[in-house]
Amino acid sequence: MHKASAVIMAGGRGERFWPYSRTDYPKQFLQVVGEGTLLQQAVRRALRLVPLEELYIVTSQELVDAVRQQVPEINSRNIILEPVGRDTAPCIGLAALYLARQDPEQVMIVLPADHFIPDEARFADTLHMAKELAGSTDCLVTIGICPTRPETGYGYIRLGESYPGEWGKPVFWVKEFTEKPDLEKALTFLSTNQYLWNSGMFIWKVRVILKAIERYLPELFQGLKRIEAHLGSEREAQILAQEFPRLPRISIDYGVMEKADKVLVIPGDFAWDDLGTWTALERVCELDGQGNLLQAQAVLMDTEGSVIRAQKEDKLVVAFGVKNALIIDTEDVLLVADKSRAPQLKEVILELKRRGLEQYLTSKTTSSGERARPQDLGLAFLENGTFPHCPVQEKPWGREVWWSVTEKYVGKVIYVRGGHSLSRQYHRLKQETMMFLSGEGILELGEEKISIYPGLIVDILPGTIHRVSATTDITFLEVSTPELDDVVRLQDEYGRVG
Repeated sequence: MHKASAVIMAGGRGERFWPYSRTDYPKQFLQVVGEGTLLQQAVRRALRLVPLEELYIVTSQELVDAVRQQVPEINSRNIILEPVGRDTAPCIGLAALYLARQDPEQVMIVLPADHFIPDEARFADTLHMAKELAGSTDCLVTIGICPTRPETGYGYIRLGESYPGEWGKPVFWVKEFTEKPDLEKALTFLSTNQYLWNSGMFIWKVRVILKAIERYLPELFQGLKRIEAHLGSEREAQILAQEFPRLPRISIDYGVMEKADKVLVIPGDFAWDDLGTWTALERVCELDGQGNLLQAQAVLMDTEGSVIRAQKEDKLVVAFGVKNALIIDTEDVLLVADKSRAPQLKEVILELKRRGLEQYLTSKTTSSGERARPQDLGLAFLENGTFPHCPVQEKPWGREVWWSVTEKYVGKVIYVRGGHSLSRQYHRLKQETMMFLSGEGILELGEEKISIYPGLIVDILPGTIHRVSATTDITFLEVSTPELDDVVRLQDEYGRVG
């Protein structure tokens, strides 16, 4: 038996399940079908393969609280945080760094968090075999699913020659990967019996995948090495926040699997669906006599082939003379669409952003179920004094809490102890805005000296010399462009000039 760890990727946004799926509570955290949420089902399957202490979940800072709520048994050290989403190759590479510190020869089982696999026993049998295969070779192993229809929304794997050996299940070399095909090509794939669906599940030794990333994605590998040098140190969170957003955005399929020459595939003999859109539920849920999927209290008249779901159990949905419709009712959004347009829901997301309606993309609520007002959030922040789970940078004058690090901006909460000062400094490229929440002091801004008071907001342009000096304890928000290292110190009480 080979030592193994399972890594569940749980940072996806699930936009095609909007409005149930929101940016702060996406598809993997929803109870869509089956027992428990999709993430909880993924965890349950993973624990058939590895013990709890060898289970890891990769997610974003915004979703970590949801992970803790739904998987309370997982150790905090086994939750790996991505500062920003960069697709599956950086996600897998980062997780591999953490596992390599323990044992680079162990097997790494990579599983998505949002798949539906009702036959967990068959799944476990297949993955146990894949674990032994990966542990006995230096090959990259993946699981393919036997296609049941000409699906244009999945990638495909073309089977090569049989792989020798007694493994208990068929194993094949991968001849090629194909991205999502058009209908004509999908029909051809289905008729040849030479193709499997790409499930997005991967099994390999930690050392092997890191070597493959080094060979096929050298820019990503160099970024991972810069992060690796600081894992376990006091600067881990800072370096991760600096380096990870700079990593190339690329999938493991395109970046590694399509290029690698030692890839094996095991055909999975279990039912599987990635639940990519609302209409996917029609494949895994029971339909009524008119082909309707009902997840609501409803009265249907002359209605066929529709997907209807309502959040409130006591709300009645009446559909009259409707065919092939998508009707999704939530607390704050009613979505009515032609069912055939379900795969294009991302266009709706973009339109909401264009119209400044981003509040309907999140689901943050107060304990009473009402949306929190900005002033409520501000008061809660001041009372708590910090944001849980955010990286904290201790400073000689106080500390910084990094509540958001993205490609476009960085958000910090900065605390300065009374009697202390930040450096007198400027930035070559970075532009920042400060909003002071509490405390008193002096802000030097160029030639000016401005009294600090709660509510003061200032913009600091590149090249502007500035300094914050605290008379009492000061708290302020800082939002800046992402150049974290862009600081030129002219004067500093703690010997950090330069």
